[in-house]
Amino acid sequence: MSARDDILAAVRRAVAHQQPHPGRYVGPSSKRDVDTFAAALSVAGGEIAGPVRADEVPALVIRHLGSGRVVAEPSAARRLGAGPWSDPPEGGAPHAFEDVDTAIAEGSIGVAENGAVAVGVEEAPHRSLLFLAERVILLLDASRITGDLHQALHAVPESARTAHHLTWICGPSKTADIEQTLVHGAHGPRSLLVVLYETPPAPKPA
Repeated sequence: MSARDDILAAVRRAVAHQQPHPGRYVGPSSKRDVDTFAAALSVAGGEIAGPVRADEVPALVIRHLGSGRVVAEPSAARRLGAGPWSDPPEGGAPHAFEDVDTAIAEGSIGVAENGAVAVGVEEAPHRSLLFLAERVILLLDASRITGDLHQALHAVPESARTAHHLTWICGPSKTADIEQTLVHGAHGPRSLLVVLYETPPAPKPA
């Protein structure tokens, strides 16, 4: 037997009784409404705009842009259409985003309990863009807000959970390491805006 096996065997001998597996964790019921999500996001230092109709999203985003370079990930660009944003450069090396003022991407799932938004590879294939931009704008379908992280993980598509990365964004970059003073933008975006939109239900067949 290896040393590892010896240790595990000793632990098993020392255990006086066995406890059955408690089963799947079922957390307390959490609200999944826009107000709860907005309040949690505000505590985390982020902002919210909307909900608005899906066709109103481009105009709302434009009102929140600065004067610098704006880059929209492909899925966000398809929703926004033509505007003052450009596509990520081919290859998308991190240094290509060093002068980006605002990055725009689609969010996959929102979490009401903490204001976090999941962004997967399909929504943001250029991972470094969301960390190097001065500001981040995430577009999120209001119907995709879940109550808590447990619900969110079940709602995230399987392809996103098994992909290279799944990023949870909750507010702008922040740290309080220096003199316990909270600073935004120390090692990432200085601001986060989540634009909520509502997609009208598909018409019922006659």
